[in-house]
Amino acid sequence: MKKSRTILILIISIITTILVICLFVFFLKIIKNKNEHTSAVLSTLEQKMKEKENTAMFSEKITEIKSIQSSIDSHFVDPNEIDVFVGYLENIGIRTGVNVLVKNIEIPLKTKNVISCKLSIVGNFQGVAKTIALLENIPYQVNVTQMYINKETMPLSNEEIKSGKVIGSSSWQADISFNILSSQ
Repeated sequence: MKKSRTILILIISIITTILVICLFVFFLKIIKNKNEHTSAVLSTLEQKMKEKENTAMFSEKITEIKSIQSSIDSHFVDPNEIDVFVGYLENIGIRTGVNVLVKNIEIPLKTKNVISCKLSIVGNFQGVAKTIALLENIPYQVNVTQMYINKETMPLSNEEIKSGKVIGSSSWQADISFNILSSQ
């Protein structure tokens, strides 16, 4: 009986060992699969985080480019919106207290991206000089081609001559031709 009992213990031990080894292999497979799954999830998460960072950086760059583009566009006159520019020129005259008359605006055919303008400015000397300085420093790319400044004196009336009061008024006139860069 002892021999059969020993054989039974041996068989149970072999079966238990085989079961433990199978269970160990099974757990190793589960752990391996979990590690592969975790690695894939982490890789995907890392990829998504990089995409999110790139998207945020891309949107910042787009905002920055749009602000730079609007800044650059503010230095050019759009030929389709030339009336806004004419209004701007007339507002300069109103601010300086002179009369600004836009005589001519043309878009030359042989030179592209340039608009030629001719202005007449009438007023006192300080106002005319201030208007010319503002025209030279407007936030557009301006190239002054011609400028004439004249002093116009009004003739004295008979009453002023007889009374001995010389009030004679004088005004200044400036004719300015300039080219300005356009966006088209």
